[in-house]
Amino acid sequence: MAKNLFLFILIFALPLQAHTFTGMVGYYDGLSHPVLGLDHFLAMVSVGIISAQIGGRAIWSVPSTFVSFMLVGGVLSMAAEMNLTSETIFENIFYEYISIIIELGIILSVILLGASIAIDKKLSTKISMIFVSVFGLCHGLAHGLEMPWATNPILFALGFVSGTAILHLFGVGIGMFAIRSTISNICLKISGAACVFYGFYLFSLMVL
Repeated sequence: MAKNLFLFILIFALPLQAHTFTGMVGYYDGLSHPVLGLDHFLAMVSVGIISAQIGGRAIWSVPSTFVSFMLVGGVLSMAAEMNLTSETIFENIFYEYISIIIELGIILSVILLGASIAIDKKLSTKISMIFVSVFGLCHGLAHGLEMPWATNPILFALGFVSGTAILHLFGVGIGMFAIRSTISNICLKISGAACVFYGFYLFSLMVL
């Protein structure tokens, strides 16, 4: 009996040790990282859904814009994080004020993207790309602060980009399926409203 228990522990010890909620090792941690934060998960899936609601070229142009500006934000914040020291005044200003603005941008992305899904009022592709670029920049800035501390920042970043793209595709699939029938479209709008409420919930936690 003891021997079987020992073998059971050996089998499951490696996966349990490899599973961390910080996700700061390499490619696979970066790949799963967007899923661990519900605010990021909802925003990225919402981008895919909105692009499907708009249709046409927006299906690929809107998500690719998000990913592109997320990369820009990630590079900028990585550079800032690596050049700052605890003795600089700029660092204190950055973490006290800029970080708050970034977090507000992320929360706002959940609220506005969810509202766009709920209202189902098709915006022009250009306007959608403007909003998505701002939100992508905020998400990139937030996660770029974490990447320099990863064991392999480059692989972590590649995994994070891949995970984001997969979530966008997942959202596109949901959107294209939901717009086919009235019932599924209503469910989609309810989901968008739920994102809005969750965004306001995050805002209340930030204020209180």
